Amino acid sequence: MKRLWFYGFALFLLAAIAQFPAAWLAPWTAQATQQRWRLGSVEGTIWRGQATLSAFDRRSGRWHPGIGIRWRLVWSELPRGRAAVQMDLNDGGQLQLSAAYRGWSVDRIDAALPVAYAAALLPGPLGEYGWSGTAQARGTGFSCRWSRPFCTGQIDLQLRNAAVAELPGPALGDFRVRVTAEGEALRFDVGTLLGRLQIAGAGELTAETLRFSGEAEAKGEGAAGLEAVLRAMGRPGSATGRYLIEYKEALRR
Repeated sequence: MKRLWFYGFALFLLAAIAQFPAAWLAPWTAQATQQRWRLGSVEGTIWRGQATLSAFDRRSGRWHPGIGIRWRLVWSELPRGRAAVQMDLNDGGQLQLSAAYRGWSVDRIDAALPVAYAAALLPGPLGEYGWSGTAQARGTGFSCRWSRPFCTGQIDLQLRNAAVAELPGPALGDFRVRVTAEGEALRFDVGTLLGRLQIAGAGELTAETLRFSGEAEAKGEGAAGLEAVLRAMGRPGSATGRYLIEYKEALRR
């Protein structure tokens, strides 16, 4: 009788967990992103559902229009001790996240988001420049521990038609950003693929500091105005018209 009672309780608990409402994800998302992302029109359960993801524009104080997301539990990962969720964006992008005892990981990502969505999560004033464009992310095996900020892996980003409201004129161009996690630091390399802002450099993000160092040059349409900005931001570089750009910011803990 006790065994039957235990099995019955286990089945009841499993059924309750399986039907846990997806609405629980909305406050969790807002808290995890410091109120910069939010979920709306949430339907289904935490294991299978859909919602719209919106990002806060820190420059205007308004919310960007929502992006449709659908998710489902990947049952085949459960025997391996991992809770994995497959996410599909309404434009065809895909993302698989998983959580286990030691930590969480981005198992696979091939998705595009407006640059403004990523910029909303940037620390300090960087997220307030009025970013626009599209960010395409690709990568596998990016993982972090629960206990402390220790991550490993790499994600490649392509920023297309990237622009900032602070710099008038056409888009700055297309850029490659490679993000590499090395323990408690995120290192990133930036380079221009095409556009009027030619830049190459590297930086590092830790819990205490954000720093970047590189060299930039203005080309093409609106070069004179852009060069004036680079001249004000940096100092003479390796050749005429090139400027060394250095940025460092202490982050609040």
